[in-house]
Order: sequence, then C-alpha cells, then structure tokens
Amino acid sequence: MPLDRTDRIIKLGAMMRCCNLPPAGRRPAGSLLLLVSGLALLCAPAAADPVRDRASCLARAEAAPDFALEEARLWQRQGGGNDALLCQAVALLLRADWRPAAELFERVIPALTGDGAAVRANLWGRTALAWANAKEPERAAKALDRALDLAPRDVELRLDRAVLAAGQERFWDALADLDAVLTAAPRRVDAHVLRAQVNRALGQDSDAARDVDRALALDPSAPQALLLRGSLRAERGDREGARADWMQVGRIAGQGSFAQAAAANLEALDALEAQERKEGARR
Repeated sequence: MPLDRTDRIIKLGAMMRCCNLPPAGRRPAGSLLLLVSGLALLCAPAAADPVRDRASCLARAEAAPDFALEEARLWQRQGGGNDALLCQAVALLLRADWRPAAELFERVIPALTGDGAAVRANLWGRTALAWANAKEPERAAKALDRALDLAPRDVELRLDRAVLAAGQERFWDALADLDAVLTAAPRRVDAHVLRAQVNRALGQDSDAARDVDRALALDPSAPQALLLRGSLRAERGDREGARADWMQVGRIAGQGSFAQAAAANLEALDALEAQERKEGARR
C-alpha cells in the first residue's frame, strides 16, 4: 500500500496517529501518520525581544505559520542564524509545505550542535513526517533512523518507524520495532493493533488474533481492533462474529473511516450471503 495519507491539519503537541484497516479480504500494509512531540523541547528561554528569539518565533509559527515564515526570513537576513532557519522549517511544516520543510530541517539540524540529543531527535522525527507526506518514504526512513540513533528508547519514534516500515511492506522490520515498543509500553493499544495488522500481512493469523485480543482487553471499544477482529473472524468462517464486530464499529465510530470500512464489510458480507442463497435455490 503506498504511503498516500496526508494530514493537512498538523498541530504542535497534538499530532494524531491512526492505523487504517482495510475491508475484509485485503491484507493490511499499514499507513503512516507520524506522531512527533511538541515544541517544548525546542524552545530556549525567551530573550528580551519577543520577535527575535527561538521560543517566540516558534510560538508565532504555531499560531500563524504564514506570518512567522516571513518574519523568520527577515530575522535570518538580520543575523538570526540557525534559530531563524529552524523557525522557517517549522513554519513550512505547519503550512504543509512538506518537501521544503524536510530539506530545510536536514540543512539546519546538523548545525544545532548546542542542542541536546532529545531536541535533535525530535527534529529528525519532524523531518521524517515531512518526507513521508512528500511521498519520499526512503528519506523518511533515514530521518527516523537518525532520530533513533539519538534517542533509542523513544517509544513514539520507534512506533513511527514501525508505521513507516509497514507502509512500505517491510513487515519484519515493522515487527521488530513493534516488539520493542510493546516491551517498553505493553498497554499501547495502537501498537497492539498495528502488530496485529503486520502479523496478518505475514500470514501469522494466530499471532494477529492474539494481539487484537490484547488490544480489546485494554480497550473493549477500540474501533480499529474491532474492525480487524471482524476481518479475522470472517476469514475463519465466523460470519456472525464478524458481523457483530462490524456492527459494533458502526455504533462506536459514527461517520468516521472505521465506520465506513465496517459498513463496506457488512455490505460485502450481505452480498456474499445473498449470492450463496441464490445459488442454493438453483440446485
């Protein structure tokens, strides 16, 4: 499955991750929407001039990225240096100018030698987000590798890399990262669901079912887990169980993508059973 999902509404500190599940009968390849930490790590204490320091410029980028971009460019011409370049990169990211943002992050991060490993790892995570949405998954993967070199215990970055690997159908790589995530954070429902998807794609349906059961034990109303359990049940021939799961997704998920997938699955199941009845009547 190509990495074609783009979230045009990126809010600092509130980026959402979602693993879409396909209808029954399709093997999931995963999708990417990278979770990146907020700006708090990036902000040095504000200087006296509120428009000529990193913290105020990044705050302006969050509130008004178009304005902040021009202001940061002016600041750079006036000697703002790497902080001005960093602010431009963040503003470009928030404008969904993916490629320019990624290229500028790659230019400025190596120069931020005064910042700690956690800050630079955070920025490489942002670079990966930009490259992924620019349809450059290989460059996104390299950015995440650099991020994890700096912060090998960062669960969010490792989960991001697993999502990216699954989207590229590098399922064994994704599985290795998911195993590490769930060792460190065994109550992560999203990680259990993604590992279930990956195991299903690898034909390891018993492992997939076990991960779905763990996810639902943690959150019985998780729509993505119910949707996937319905698919696994349908493939085992348990149509009533599948129908019950997909109907529950419809009740829980409203009009969202999970509800739409569940409705499509139910429609396909109804059509299959109608066809079987028609064929049986002809015999």
